[in-house]
Amino acid sequence: MPRCIGMVYCFVFVLLVAYVSPEPQVFRSPTSRSFVGDPLKPFSIEQVKNPNWRPRTVSTTTVYAASFLKHNRLMPEPLQNAWDNLQSREKAGLASRIIGQTITTSDGLFLFPLRIGTPQQLLNLIFDTGSGDFWVWSWLMPDSLKNYRDFYNGSNSSTASRWDGQSFGVAYGAGSLHGLVWQDTVWVDNIGVGGNPIECAQDVAPFFVNLEGVDGVLGLSNAFNDSESPVPQQTWITWVLPKLPSPVFTVSLSSKAPGDSSKYIGNIAYTPVTIIPGTTGGFWAFNWTGFAIGNQKFNHTNIQVMTDTGGNISQLPQSILKKYYAQVRGAYQQSDGGWNFPCASTLPNITFGVGTSRIVMAGKNFIFNPLADGINCYGAIQGTNDGSYVYMNVPMLESLFVVHDYGAMRMGFANRTIT
Repeated sequence: MPRCIGMVYCFVFVLLVAYVSPEPQVFRSPTSRSFVGDPLKPFSIEQVKNPNWRPRTVSTTTVYAASFLKHNRLMPEPLQNAWDNLQSREKAGLASRIIGQTITTSDGLFLFPLRIGTPQQLLNLIFDTGSGDFWVWSWLMPDSLKNYRDFYNGSNSSTASRWDGQSFGVAYGAGSLHGLVWQDTVWVDNIGVGGNPIECAQDVAPFFVNLEGVDGVLGLSNAFNDSESPVPQQTWITWVLPKLPSPVFTVSLSSKAPGDSSKYIGNIAYTPVTIIPGTTGGFWAFNWTGFAIGNQKFNHTNIQVMTDTGGNISQLPQSILKKYYAQVRGAYQQSDGGWNFPCASTLPNITFGVGTSRIVMAGKNFIFNPLADGINCYGAIQGTNDGSYVYMNVPMLESLFVVHDYGAMRMGFANRTIT
């Protein structure tokens, strides 16, 4: 059974919090954005299952490399060598015959509904806290890419306008895309924003073509979108949140079902958002105050962490990862450095610190999918270089209730109540 992840995003207005502005930036656009819906009404967005989803078989190297490519990070040497080999084969026309271990992915299985324009056009998107782009399939694409797909058509909306001279180009681990920027009214549940910039794709990489039923991505990073030029823009979320009574949203993930954001255990532990070195900020990042693997002693050490709901493979620095898999019966490394283990093995929990609080991530969520042999499984936690940050995405977040407090620039964590 492919790994299936559901999410609920809740924009919470229960508490008034002081708005602490990040470093001021100048954002310009030919049409000012404005609220159309009711910003005082709480709302949540629950994912829908993609009826057009099809499983895809890819190499484990492709899965492992995706987040490094998405965030332009240095790969561990074995992975880089394997990735270079894969790219050479693709250029030589040999990519159709996958070498090494293969796995079935579940990219695009769950999506979130969003409406654009007047009259409203319904699209289903991936919500991604690890990026800032809001792009959609559009009427500007060749007919061959629009066949049998839903797409945004600005020419059919009375509230749409072209932003002359503004364009975008973005690269993910799976490929790149580019296009032009339009402005229109965008609805997420009962919150409507008029004049919101929309990146209308003109061409996309084959990976996105193969994601049937996926109509685009809504980035929810906390700064600005520098993929647009010549004028970088605020993301949808950073424009909306400061104008609400409480600029906060929460995320609750659950395997094979929608998350329930109303249930968590104990108190929420808060910690400041930090800036990843070498970046201008914008990521939902913070510091662990330590960690423990299984029942081992808690290690009091600060480690920077990036959270990202748009990734399927979490990552630990190699020195920590080796200690983790030393506790997994039958675990072994493949040539690209990725870790596998017998599917029947029990994986230990990981505990991390937020201040003096301790939060537990369940080991049962760290199995990605079975390999093609049907006996061994690919780990949902893989390695990054020592000295790099922890990459904390879906497998780690699935045990957690996570608060994104844009007003106070902090994150909150608690364990979910699993029912």
